[in-house]
Amino acid sequence: MAGVTKLGLSLLAAGGLVLAGLSVGARLQRGGEARSRAELLRATPLQGRAEYVGSGACVACHPGEHASWSATYHRTMTQRAAPATVQGAFDGRRLNGVDGEYRVERRGDEYWVRMVDPADKRARAEAGAPLTVAPMVERRVVMITGSHHMQVYWVAATVGRTLHAFPFAWLIAEGRWVPVESTLLRPPEGDVVYTWNEVCIACHAVAGRPGVAEDLRDTRVAELGIACEACHGPGEAHAARHRDPLRRYLQHWSGAADPSIVQPARLPAPASAELCGRCHSVGLFHDEAAWRRDGDSHRAGDDLSATQRLVRHPLRASREEGPAIDALLEQDPDFLAGRMWSDGMVRVTGREYSGLRESACFAGGELSCLSCHRMHGAPPDDQLAAGMDGDAACVGCHAGEASAEHSHHSPGAAGCMDCHMPHTTYGLLGAMRSHLIDRPDLALTLTTGRPDACSLCHIDRPLAWTAEALARWYGHERPELSALQTEVSAVALWALRGDAGQRALAAWHLGWGPARAVGGGDWQVAILAALLMDPYAAVRHVAARALRRLPVSAGVEIDPDGSVEARAAVRDVLIGLQPRGAADPARLRGADGGPDAAAIRRLNTERDERPVDLRE
Repeated sequence: MAGVTKLGLSLLAAGGLVLAGLSVGARLQRGGEARSRAELLRATPLQGRAEYVGSGACVACHPGEHASWSATYHRTMTQRAAPATVQGAFDGRRLNGVDGEYRVERRGDEYWVRMVDPADKRARAEAGAPLTVAPMVERRVVMITGSHHMQVYWVAATVGRTLHAFPFAWLIAEGRWVPVESTLLRPPEGDVVYTWNEVCIACHAVAGRPGVAEDLRDTRVAELGIACEACHGPGEAHAARHRDPLRRYLQHWSGAADPSIVQPARLPAPASAELCGRCHSVGLFHDEAAWRRDGDSHRAGDDLSATQRLVRHPLRASREEGPAIDALLEQDPDFLAGRMWSDGMVRVTGREYSGLRESACFAGGELSCLSCHRMHGAPPDDQLAAGMDGDAACVGCHAGEASAEHSHHSPGAAGCMDCHMPHTTYGLLGAMRSHLIDRPDLALTLTTGRPDACSLCHIDRPLAWTAEALARWYGHERPELSALQTEVSAVALWALRGDAGQRALAAWHLGWGPARAVGGGDWQVAILAALLMDPYAAVRHVAARALRRLPVSAGVEIDPDGSVEARAAVRDVLIGLQPRGAADPARLRGADGGPDAAAIRRLNTERDERPVDLRE
């Protein structure tokens, strides 16, 4: 009995030691998690600014609106790095950068990268010194931009809250790492150090304050991402006003406007559009230095022109705006070329308000962003309200023009937006609809280089075919065209001979489902394969995405960032897979029905090599 007792006591003691060990381990784990969280908060912008209460204060009274906003990509535009927010594969793999071998890995709930020291690289670049030695450092990923198309990862600096971009981005659809530079349509320039505090903060957070005057040590935001108070204004007064339930219900049942908060739907159309224009426009702060120091004083509902100058093209600007535009172009000659076509139509995504405000429909005072889009209850891809993805968006004002007699297309073959809002805006490795509502005009296409709506659907037709249709249907004057423009598909010519922006748009349309349904199936394989050799990485990526949509390319591994030799080999394989058909100069099919390789090479040697830098 005594032995049993001693054994029992020993087991109890051992059990106590195990439990004590588990308890200590649990405390250590909690302590480690707390330290990790504290480090994350120290490295990222401080949240909270006077007058703002954050979206968390809205959920109790507005649960439905909070839930629908939570489902948008606006909310997840900027987030702290965590297992619930990171989509990239941080699995220990190595990535080959232009200046060394990078690595990504996950450590518990933290994400780490091995990279060239961004502060050292930036200092050398600013001093004009060559990066002869590339010191490698380990940095923790603390913040993310994007959750829809791609994710860019920001690493903490050793001083203050400066955030530098990891030079590789994660493409969500492809599930692969690519250099950040490959996602931007700009001349190949090597590696660039991007800093979140100086650029992205302006639109990817609520009430951002860069704090540049303090060496970026005190960057602050009201909230990360595009949250409630970005559109409704600071909510402190509103929350205080409605803490009293009786007052809250009286306000609700009165149906009257609440003076303590901005309700975009109650604003006049031009004012509600300015809420979006705060970020979705070609604009400059009146006082750039003040913004970099103190942030933007604009609040939802304010007159946008008080804090920003909305830059217009000289062809569309008023006489009063002319001198300021001249001064801007003297300082930055490429400012407009990087954002607009030569007639002032916006060329890059994220500037939709600038396009909309130049439209005749907007000038009438009734059209706004909210005419078609909703933040609450709409699909997150495009935020279009129910029924606004087709002609219903236009027939309220243009009922007589939504007919086959006007469009000369059978019902369902082409909609109002296909003709009047074509995909001539580039961004995020794809094409998006123009928000300057206009009509097809070949005279403008020939003058500006902007693809016309007809050619972007009828991808197998030359400009001469479009010119004939527009003359017959609408009385347009037939422009003078070259032999190539009479014989060869307009989109094929833009893809092979155009500038980098035209080539990207053409590549996207050659893979676009509706255009393929109109203009044929796989005849464009050889043209897209030729673009895998394009000097612009972004053009190669757009072409690769289009190729992956074609059935004939199934099973072919296409790496737009591969070596020249590897890309050439894939190009040749794809050309060999292109199905044969009848000889057709418009589709660049030769006499044998296969790709007219000689014509494709010849046209590609005539490529417009002028530099293009589209500033998304």
